[in-house]
Amino acid sequence: MSGRAHLALGVTLTIGAAAGAARADTTSRYALEMSGVRYGLVVLKSADAAQLVMTTQDVAPPLVALVGSFAQGTPVKRDLRLSSGAIVRRANDARLASVKLPALGSGGAAEIELAFVAPALATQPLLSAKEAPPLPSAARITGFRVEVTGMKTIEAPKLDSIAMTQRADGSVVTGEIAFEAGAGGAPPFTSWQRSTGAHPTPRAVRVEYVGADGAVVLGLRLDRCTPSAVVPMGANGTTRITLACANVLAR
Repeated sequence: MSGRAHLALGVTLTIGAAAGAARADTTSRYALEMSGVRYGLVVLKSADAAQLVMTTQDVAPPLVALVGSFAQGTPVKRDLRLSSGAIVRRANDARLASVKLPALGSGGAAEIELAFVAPALATQPLLSAKEAPPLPSAARITGFRVEVTGMKTIEAPKLDSIAMTQRADGSVVTGEIAFEAGAGGAPPFTSWQRSTGAHPTPRAVRVEYVGADGAVVLGLRLDRCTPSAVVPMGANGTTRITLACANVLAR
């Protein structure tokens, strides 16, 4: 799978968020465990008194389930344990506040970002001499597919990151979803945008993040989406499509 995508008939999902500025800890790789469940290796990006931000390229089944619960509006609170070498860092009752899925088609690592509202991390030496249990099997995202209900398949070479934020009441909000349609792919979106004047007919959208073998690693659905911008990108013949979606749903 090359990082190119296809737009076809389908349904969807999203993701939302934000990660605020804080002290960088970009070289710190930890094995992440939440409430007794192992999630794989993460990089701790920041950890101040209010927010804890980490990224991972490894998408294990527990992470897929976590994102699905978050997208459905289920409040996600966990006790965090980050272990590395001879130390352990802990935070209890950490609330997952935002998730950001990777941008694809522009190079760079395909990382998922998790931002928690949490107490300050407590650091202590790792006293146990026993061998740590193995990390869970995980996949890596290398490409994507986008499907829009009622549209024929077209190529989409780029996808912006999708961010989803969960408010304290559990409601989930997301920003606009943006991707590039390949040469010749713009007319269906232009027609959609102009179909009913100022109020285009809402459609469902599905985003699938896939691995090197084309298998789905993580899927998202977006409901009641409408085009807010259809902008030609110039010499390369692609068109940037921006959609506003009302609902986030689990796959």
